[in-house]
Amino acid sequence: MGLFWKIFVSFMIAMTITSVGAIYVTYRIVSRPLTQTDFEGRPEIINEVAAALVRGGERGLKTWLRDNPRPAPGIVLLVTNKRGDELLGRAMPGEVARLLRTRPPGPRPNRPPNFTPVQLTPTITDQRTGDVYDLRFETAPVTIFGILVWPGTPLAVLSIAIVAAAVVSLLLARYLSSPIVRLQKASRSLAAGALDTRVGAPVTRRGDEVGRLARDFDAMAERIQALVVAKETLLRDVSHELRSPLARIRMALALAERRAGAEFEPDLARIEREAERLDALVGQVMTLTRLRTTSQPRRDFVRLDTLVGGVVDDARFEYPDAQVDFAAGGEVLLRGDADGLKSAVENVVRNALIYGDRTKPIEVVLATDAGKATIRVLDRGPGVPEAELTRIFEPFYRTDKSRDHRVDGQGIGLAITARVTELHRGAVRAANRAEGGLEIVIELPLDPEPAAR
Repeated sequence: MGLFWKIFVSFMIAMTITSVGAIYVTYRIVSRPLTQTDFEGRPEIINEVAAALVRGGERGLKTWLRDNPRPAPGIVLLVTNKRGDELLGRAMPGEVARLLRTRPPGPRPNRPPNFTPVQLTPTITDQRTGDVYDLRFETAPVTIFGILVWPGTPLAVLSIAIVAAAVVSLLLARYLSSPIVRLQKASRSLAAGALDTRVGAPVTRRGDEVGRLARDFDAMAERIQALVVAKETLLRDVSHELRSPLARIRMALALAERRAGAEFEPDLARIEREAERLDALVGQVMTLTRLRTTSQPRRDFVRLDTLVGGVVDDARFEYPDAQVDFAAGGEVLLRGDADGLKSAVENVVRNALIYGDRTKPIEVVLATDAGKATIRVLDRGPGVPEAELTRIFEPFYRTDKSRDHRVDGQGIGLAITARVTELHRGAVRAANRAEGGLEIVIELPLDPEPAAR
């Protein structure tokens, strides 16, 4: 159960119990029966009622009752006829109705001659008709918003108390949990690489512990962004500055090859290869830096099956001695950066050719399932230690045993693949194969729009 619901349920239970207890106690106090002789002005009211009956009969009595709904503060007068009907048709409390229907017992042989039954309610008699009317003084009901009558509708009052407790608990729980949820989302966004993520107002303007935590988080995020941006800027600047001397070195090397004799050609060729490798490394560093400072890729329509097929054809041309098998389930269309996706797939295929066993097939499989495209590249090389399967996607990381004896790679290609996949809201992972070798899987979501197109 989340923090929001824990707080909500706890306060809901506490406030409901408190409200119900208060209502019960108040109800018991208000609903105490009224003693018919314990309020001031009772005789005067009885005299006025009797006078109204003398002047106008039952009609005059009804008129007086309508004109005096509260003959005394907090008191209601109910008048019933001999049939037990209230003259104005007002509801009678159940215990009062039963009391009025119970008449004193008639004469009995064993009743003492001096026994007189007690009349619990005063009565008045119409001298012209002989009709007898019972007077019953009741506590005036308490109304809520002028609609509900209390204690006549205790269930409705209880419902109002529960709803009020629920609303207050909901607002309080949201007030306490919403900044924590916002901090959680900001933390996940920052961990996903969105360095400009901030909690921001109004959470940071709070004066409590949550507000201080939000301000500390924003300060931490700003520091992390500054460090990462400084590192990326340094890499970009260094890579850019290396391009100029590299260009001059290659130009000087071309001039030296023209003037040098045959005995220097192997050395010059070696220098040229190393210069090309350094130029490729600088290019990859600049590409990775550009990708790491990009938040959204281009959103062009891309035929992924054609793109992967082109990468496989290039690999076959570059490594004619290797067998690269490609299988696709049909046309795969998505939206993304074609150049970035090609670079991502090419780096994985190139790694498989460099580190895998070229005497055995390299398999590239493209399939679609559940709204995503999956590219699987499988080689038969030495694999990667299990503890390092996730670290091979870090820049400049190379494993200690299985692959660092090679000189072909620079440790940046898979980092580019991981970043391109992340920008396309996908994922990349590596796993050792049971029969030997490494399997790298790239998963890319398929948007509904390209599928419809």
